[in-house]
Amino acid sequence: MVGRRSTRVAAIRVHCASFLVSALFVLSVFGAAMPSLVRPVRAAGNPIVTENQQPGDASWQLGSLVSNDATGQIKGYASTTSVNQNQSITFYVTTNPAQTYTINFFRIGWYGSLGGRLRLHVGPLDGVTQPSCPTDRTTGTIDCAWTASYTLSVPGDWTSGVYLGLLTNAHGYQNYVIFVVKDGRPAAFLYQESVTTGEAYNNYPDDRVTGKSLYEYNSYGANTVAGDQRAVKVSFDRPYTADGAALFLDWEVYLVRWLERNGYDVTYSTDVDTHADGAALLNSKAFISSGHDEYWSMEMFNAAASARDAGTNLAFFGADTAFWQVRFESSAAGIPNRVMVCYKDAAIDPVQGPTTTVAFRDPPVNQPEQTLVGVQFTNMVDYGNNVGYVVTNSSNWVYAGTGFQDGGSVPGIVGYEMDRLMTNYPPPPNTSYTLLSHSPYTSSGRVSDYANSSIYRAPSGAWVFAAGSISWSWGLDDFNYTLADPRIQRVTANVLNAFLNGAPIVQKLTMSAPADVTAGQAFTVRVTAANSQGNPVATYRGTVHFSSSDGQAVLPANYTFTGADAGVHEFSITMKAAGNQTVTVVDLADPTLTATVSVRVTAGPAATLILNTPSEAKATQAFNVTVTVRDQFGDVATGYRGTVHFTSTDLLAQSLGDLPADYTFTSGDAGTHTFSVTLVTVGNQTITVADTANTALRATSVPITVSAL
Repeated sequence: MVGRRSTRVAAIRVHCASFLVSALFVLSVFGAAMPSLVRPVRAAGNPIVTENQQPGDASWQLGSLVSNDATGQIKGYASTTSVNQNQSITFYVTTNPAQTYTINFFRIGWYGSLGGRLRLHVGPLDGVTQPSCPTDRTTGTIDCAWTASYTLSVPGDWTSGVYLGLLTNAHGYQNYVIFVVKDGRPAAFLYQESVTTGEAYNNYPDDRVTGKSLYEYNSYGANTVAGDQRAVKVSFDRPYTADGAALFLDWEVYLVRWLERNGYDVTYSTDVDTHADGAALLNSKAFISSGHDEYWSMEMFNAAASARDAGTNLAFFGADTAFWQVRFESSAAGIPNRVMVCYKDAAIDPVQGPTTTVAFRDPPVNQPEQTLVGVQFTNMVDYGNNVGYVVTNSSNWVYAGTGFQDGGSVPGIVGYEMDRLMTNYPPPPNTSYTLLSHSPYTSSGRVSDYANSSIYRAPSGAWVFAAGSISWSWGLDDFNYTLADPRIQRVTANVLNAFLNGAPIVQKLTMSAPADVTAGQAFTVRVTAANSQGNPVATYRGTVHFSSSDGQAVLPANYTFTGADAGVHEFSITMKAAGNQTVTVVDLADPTLTATVSVRVTAGPAATLILNTPSEAKATQAFNVTVTVRDQFGDVATGYRGTVHFTSTDLLAQSLGDLPADYTFTSGDAGTHTFSVTLVTVGNQTITVADTANTALRATSVPITVSAL
């Protein structure tokens, strides 16, 4: 909520040292069992993978000479928080004194741990000392109407990502201008860089005289309509204070490095983009907010809620998300969304109703952030006093493969602001909701409290994860600290991989089988314990039972899945009854988990001939006999194509040619054929039919009484 940004990094680093011994112990216990990276399946053509195979360059990091706001050795800002490929972005730079400067444009990622890739070197350019930025006496807005210094036409091959323009003046002083390059493609993940919160805390120029932010603690100069020194409107048309990178290097860079190291297919945007085009969230499987993403507009909130309700997964790898509502206004030059409005007091906000700029949970908005995120801001600790993350509900799929047990902890990643579920506010709409941690702490105000992380499933089927701590990403990468933990990496991977492939919760059994089988011949069916996306759930340990419409079928015995099955097992089945049959499998403990397949059973090879004749006949008068071919199970052998030959005890009829000629069965017979026979000798006679190629296939009729006509 508030903080002294100029001192926090040093304080946190001192505090992190106290965790080093315990962190090393954790790594020694779990490091051999679990790799620090859990790699997803990489999509073909994933530009993040290709991008990070390019040579990295660590010179994107600031040197020892960092420009300060009071002197303004070199500072700058961009004309927009994000820009599309093949479009332009303009930079406004001041140098003091006037001197030449350069701009090196770096994309931030993994790049073999170097963290950046140089895309363009510009300069030297002639710098000028831009005029002081005026302050609006009513709202406290500081808007720098500087002269444009350099316009960049973003090449089409600049991969979407977070970019830092490294400004370096002739005397070696440096500062950043941060912006996002967008590509508009439907990547698996859409990452939102939280520029609004960076602007809310931005008190440029932090000269202890004129700088203003949305906070009283770091605002100076005359009081505004707020009744104190803080601004109620802040402009993106001014540099960010300190290093110029807003909050990106404090909280978000760790997650970006980890995502790109692991090859996740991610495209980048900012909260201003979410505000202006919330429908873009629908183009990805998941939306990611991280770090300190505190300031949201109603358009942003509704866009995320609508995406969730349409099935888009949400991950909040931070805390204090969507606490304050903001509105956006155009700049004095008429550029949309360049001024952010947040009165923080309904009594002084001229706009009353659902977009009044108060906390989302407060009247008149009454839209608690936990109805979206799952948890919401509760309290904070002083910088450098982070506490451990304490696990609950360790059997949840989110913790699969971590080795966590209830009460297990990870040091140093809960803080400095935290969330929890508040029972006096409504929960999010859900079909399941689980609290994943309960991390106690004493707040900076000396109040005992606790933090929660959570996972819930929306009625749409979308999953929503909330870390409940701004510092979650410190557990992913050791860029500045030594808190990276393989268990936090695994949890993060479990969440993102579930967004891609479905959570490892068995929603159904599926069974595959051949469409056509032969009676008496074994065939294979594959049973899969599947999640909502049809992917196998490797942790399934259910016992399954088989049944069939074929009462003679040879079915597998009851079977309990094992870890070696990884959610998939093959079984052998033999059917005996010809025709359309079904096989059903069911989980004995949960009969809703069931699957049925239909198979068409064809009779097996011919095993017997059946000859049907009348018991009486008249001499010299023709009558019909029927030959049927059956397999070993009594099924009509419809595939029989043999040739049959007739003989009789009536030798005269046989010599006169009154018996049927040899006949070859066809597909039209389907295993049965009727023949015409004439007997001529009075008395008891028999007829025999036999396969000409297989004399074992033969049949003789019952005695036929032949009487005179």
